[in-house]
Amino acid sequence: MLCFFTFKFIINEEKQKFRMKNICENCGKCCLETEMILSHQDINSIINSIPKKISKDYFVFKNSEGHFQLKNFDGHCIFFNFTLKTCNIYEFRPQGCIFYPFIYDFIKKKCVFDNDCPRTHLFYQNEKDLKKICKNLKIFLTKQLKIETG
Repeated sequence: MLCFFTFKFIINEEKQKFRMKNICENCGKCCLETEMILSHQDINSIINSIPKKISKDYFVFKNSEGHFQLKNFDGHCIFFNFTLKTCNIYEFRPQGCIFYPFIYDFIKKKCVFDNDCPRTHLFYQNEKDLKKICKNLKIFLTKQLKIETG
């Protein structure tokens, strides 16, 4: 599972730019027992954006595959406010949290919706958006995380 707030891309007709709209409320299921892999850019963004200075060791560990991964605390993402069901670093959350619930299935070798998310039907309903997000997700995996998508 990944991080809490997920967003749907909607097109701003005037500017033709993507902007995010929060369509997750009072859930947080994706923040429970998270396995979010972090890029160096994610880590630096979090460190540089939190008003109270923290070290990388506070929220990151290296997993068995050698990737940086977000720590859990009491069974949920270290930045998830379990009581309020909100993300404490929402404005600079990791890229994987932004893509979620769209993930890359390495066995099927394609982008899919994560079955752990109870509200996947609310996200990326336009086929064109799905293709664009999948392309960006693959680029993120290969360029920033150095994980081949096949």
